Amino acid sequence: MLKIYPDRLKGGDTETIDERVAPDFFDLKASELSFPSEVIVSGQAYLANTHLVLQLKIKAKATVPCAICNETTQIPLLIEELYLTKDLDELPSAVYDYTDEVRTALLLKAPQFAECHEGNCPKRQEVKKYLRPPSAKKDDGTYHPFSDLSL
Repeated sequence: MLKIYPDRLKGGDTETIDERVAPDFFDLKASELSFPSEVIVSGQAYLANTHLVLQLKIKAKATVPCAICNETTQIPLLIEELYLTKDLDELPSAVYDYTDEVRTALLLKAPQFAECHEGNCPKRQEVKKYLRPPSAKKDDGTYHPFSDLSL
């Protein structure tokens, strides 16, 4: 599927990558996460001394259950810059298959929780009564260096 032939890059050549991969390459056993459409991988591959370098951009759509109503929702996944490097001496053959690295990057990018309607689930009001109200910040005298960060 996603393969590069490093021997073809010797001499300073750069290979342009523009692949569309069927979602079944994920071979997922989890029923909550699925990829309904093809994964688009673009970028370039080149050699830097004794290393193969892949500079990739990956686009996909994942289907996950809404954290509020449990209905399936589709969310876009975009990895703007994924750099992979591999020492040529570590390659077991003349072909480098980077399918596992793309799969791993997408699975790490997939959110653990998602909400339908772009974060505005219509059933949120029904569930709100079961949620703890946000606590007011109180100064306990301890310095919290990351308290101002928002996720």
